[in-house]
Amino acid sequence: MAGLLRASEEGLKIINLARRNPGWNKTDELWCQAALTSKATLKRFWTHKQIRRETFIDICKAVGINNWEDIIDRNDIKQTELLLAAAIADIPLDSQNDKNFPLPENLTPVRNWVNRTKELEILKATLINSDIIAISIVGLPGIGKTALISQLIRQLHTENTPFTAAAWQSLQSATGKAPPFNSTIDSLLFTLSNGDITTAVTPQDDSLKKIEKLIKIIKATPCLIIFDRAETLLKTKQAQTAGYFADDSAEYPWLFKQLLETEHQSKILFTSRESLAELPPTLTREIQLNGLNQDAAITLLQSLNLIANQEELAELSHRYQGHPKALQLVAALIRDDDEFQGNVGKFLQDRDWLLIRDIESLIDEMILRLSDLEQTCLSRISVYQTSEYPLSFAAIVAQMPEVSKYELKENIILALKRRQLLCYDCQRESYQLHPLVQEKGDRLLNQNQENVSTAHRQAYHYFITIPLKPESEWQNIEDIKPLIRAHYHASQAADLDAAKAIITEVCEYLQHWNCVEDLGVNLLSPLLTETHKLKPSVDEHSNRQGN
Repeated sequence: MAGLLRASEEGLKIINLARRNPGWNKTDELWCQAALTSKATLKRFWTHKQIRRETFIDICKAVGINNWEDIIDRNDIKQTELLLAAAIADIPLDSQNDKNFPLPENLTPVRNWVNRTKELEILKATLINSDIIAISIVGLPGIGKTALISQLIRQLHTENTPFTAAAWQSLQSATGKAPPFNSTIDSLLFTLSNGDITTAVTPQDDSLKKIEKLIKIIKATPCLIIFDRAETLLKTKQAQTAGYFADDSAEYPWLFKQLLETEHQSKILFTSRESLAELPPTLTREIQLNGLNQDAAITLLQSLNLIANQEELAELSHRYQGHPKALQLVAALIRDDDEFQGNVGKFLQDRDWLLIRDIESLIDEMILRLSDLEQTCLSRISVYQTSEYPLSFAAIVAQMPEVSKYELKENIILALKRRQLLCYDCQRESYQLHPLVQEKGDRLLNQNQENVSTAHRQAYHYFITIPLKPESEWQNIEDIKPLIRAHYHASQAADLDAAKAIITEVCEYLQHWNCVEDLGVNLLSPLLTETHKLKPSVDEHSNRQGN
């Protein structure tokens, strides 16, 4: 008997009567537990859709029907027997592995895994309990996309899921580019047909015929197909086409179109450093992967043989925002370099920069994909300290006077977002740069000192024009934050007259609020210098107020 079954009309009537004995509804949680299945699978069962043979039997037995043969649609048996060439094989009922699909032979290994429970739960729920056909995991290089999906496949392999087969296909060849399409489709056919479909079987088939064969397989049996490193298929060097498939990879988007628009019970997973803009949003969910939370990052660092207390590990994690690859690379440096000998505290004191060479090479791979205008924008906005003041669209506009707002918003900013180099924080209502990206932008800007001065001057003009409350309503430093940022950028641009004009206006308030020293020497050292010079006049002002 073949591997997939569905219920007949008469069979469902029998099941409907039987479920009333235990008092279960059609997708009852207790029924799911008794049959070791999910609500989504029960829904497929009730809508005459094919499900795995062993799951079908468990659903019947859970309501006391041992003669499950009376429930099945007999036409299904004839139909699936014709698809034996697609490797739909019978699975022994008494086998411990009858709930599992085999792991792909080329599945990427998972090393130094730490807890990403929330992300895994979201992925499982989307795969099993939603109508979404494809999930795209996007994020910076080294953020853990491939490891997350590899771990997901390993967990699904041990659980009761509707999937009967899985294929893992890397889209990065030894050259760094995508492999030839025929190599990819041949690999998928071989894996998902359980070795029955080889190039010897399809020597005359063109790409379209091979795609047809693949579609037949995934329609006959629920499969998981993973495409890793999909950004290799995308265009580079043009902001307008960021996220779009390159012209020389036309067969791949056609395959993806067929996989997503054909009705089947299989699921597709992509990992990519960039958003896949041409995938239909109604059938695809994009999930942006961020760094590890602090507890997970500390757990990772503790496994890497470092000498550190909890506070030092937390600080290291915070500096790199939990970026797992960056943490592993910097931990290797701390551990293996004679200068540090594993001492995290010494490293934190010694380095006020993030991009050691190995980490910078990761970010460089993304920078090389940018157009000139994207690079210009990224480098100029790196002067903004987003931890001190939200980065607004107006602030980015101030840095790019040579382009229209439309060009900036719809092409340049959108491209940087699709490339995961700029994101929008809904809670703060501002754009954000990852610290690694911001530092790289700063290095690009500092290749020309004139560009540095220009960017800070433009930032000064932006902040100086932000409306403030009336001076009579100033209560604390937050009320004059734009002026403080303007002073900082004027100082960095070496415009000392502008910086002095600002400090003259606000220094008495800073003294009165006792917050000058709290601002930090590194942030506002020119401001502090001017404030101390003016301290006598401030004291006189305070005395006048007291009198």
